[in-house]
Amino acid sequence: MSPRMLRLTLGVVTGLLATLVYFGARGTGPDATGDPADYDPFLAEPLPAPPLDLTDSEGAPVTLERLRGRVAALFFGYTQCPDVCPITLAQLSRIQEELDPEGERLQIVFVSLDPVRDTAEVLERFTQSFHPGVIAATGEVESLRAQVLEYGIGFVYRPRAGGAADSVAPSPGGRLGDDYLVDHTARTFLIDEQGMLVAQVLPETSSDVLKRAIERVIDG
Repeated sequence: MSPRMLRLTLGVVTGLLATLVYFGARGTGPDATGDPADYDPFLAEPLPAPPLDLTDSEGAPVTLERLRGRVAALFFGYTQCPDVCPITLAQLSRIQEELDPEGERLQIVFVSLDPVRDTAEVLERFTQSFHPGVIAATGEVESLRAQVLEYGIGFVYRPRAGGAADSVAPSPGGRLGDDYLVDHTARTFLIDEQGMLVAQVLPETSSDVLKRAIERVIDG
């Protein structure tokens, strides 16, 4: 196994283990709490970002090639998330207003893991409440699962009222109904202008740490 593949594999395993620790405990799956003063979100060595093959709220494809030339802040979640998703998007939007209000250097990308409920209209309405330049995207569940696994992200669907989680996409009239949570690993990935994955910021990290990380990637 090549060193690059070994690092990617370790990242995936770490992400999935963190997800399993939190599944069933809350609606999302943060990897860590607190914000140590010496926390460094940067990878020891940049890696080619795993590919993306998604569709945005306007029906246009979302790929790494589309993001080239700007720094991308990539986050996976869902619009009905009760905590970490809106908090993270609010942080990122506030940082963009401070560092790059016109979106010339920074592109926020929000990928929904709940395509059944997060239609194009829902995604558009949700992201517009944060920053108008946010790209909101999603895809078919099984395609999403394969793509996010490359980033060390896992997710399952869980009834809000309690009960066993399910990895199968919810369907009208199905066991999960339309009132469910999506347990998912949560972190923000920073991808530089050349498409290299350079940092992953854990949830519940302060806005100052996140802002410094983004600024460092923008400044090269």
